[in-house]
Amino acid sequence: MFLDKKEEILIKTRRNIFGQNVGGNPSLFSGNGLDFKELREYDINDDVRKINWKVTAKAQRPFVNLFNEERELNIMVVFMVSGSIYFGTKRFKQELMAEILALISYSSLKSDDRLSTLLFSDKEKFFMPSTKKMGSLHVTLEEALKLNPLGEVSDFNTLVDFINQRVKKRSLLFIISDFYGDVDLSLLNKHEVFAVMVRDRFEESPKLFGQMQLLDANTLKSSDMSLSKGVLKGYKKELKAHDDALLEHFSQHRIATTKIYTDEDPFMKLSQMFRH
Repeated sequence: MFLDKKEEILIKTRRNIFGQNVGGNPSLFSGNGLDFKELREYDINDDVRKINWKVTAKAQRPFVNLFNEERELNIMVVFMVSGSIYFGTKRFKQELMAEILALISYSSLKSDDRLSTLLFSDKEKFFMPSTKKMGSLHVTLEEALKLNPLGEVSDFNTLVDFINQRVKKRSLLFIISDFYGDVDLSLLNKHEVFAVMVRDRFEESPKLFGQMQLLDANTLKSSDMSLSKGVLKGYKKELKAHDDALLEHFSQHRIATTKIYTDEDPFMKLSQMFRH
């Protein structure tokens, strides 16, 4: 079953990358590998794509950006494993996270950048060392789809320690998670961090009433609860306070972020994050 899903995600990924980007090097983050050097006035032989339009408008004559030699990027995609990703009304968060992993990975490899991939809960579940081989995506995507997240808990403190010990070169870090629990990414300031938050609309605004037996997907413990409007109102208030603090943390440490719901197109949301 997951093999069919893997092929479906790969086909959709290729279609998105090539169908919505132009140029010879399709990528979500095309151009990040260029190291800016200086500005100079436009020459008839210059590439018009390097024109700096803001400076040109101010100076009323064309200027172009000059770059040092193009350098490859070091990119790491982190897929956070927890029981809570085994949920979804439109599709499971785990599947959406796998598609996001595929989009970022495929775009990176097509740009000839170096890619490493980590599946992590409170410990390493799977690690693909830095590579430029497209075949690595097939392996990591299969691992992300077939893993059983039930009973797993995401530990961000242990993740930060792991990355700081194992990732020596400055990298673009893409952390894909639903970001529940305690999240502190401040010690990753050596890297450029992107937080991709995956949620289902139902978990943010549940519509359940009456006596329920609920299962904690992280601990696999069940409990009986009486759900009323007051209980659900309190739940939504606590979740909003958690997410507000999380977004403040991201802003304070210059961590770019986007939230993608299980009924949304991840390619469009990722593209918007880069444009901003």
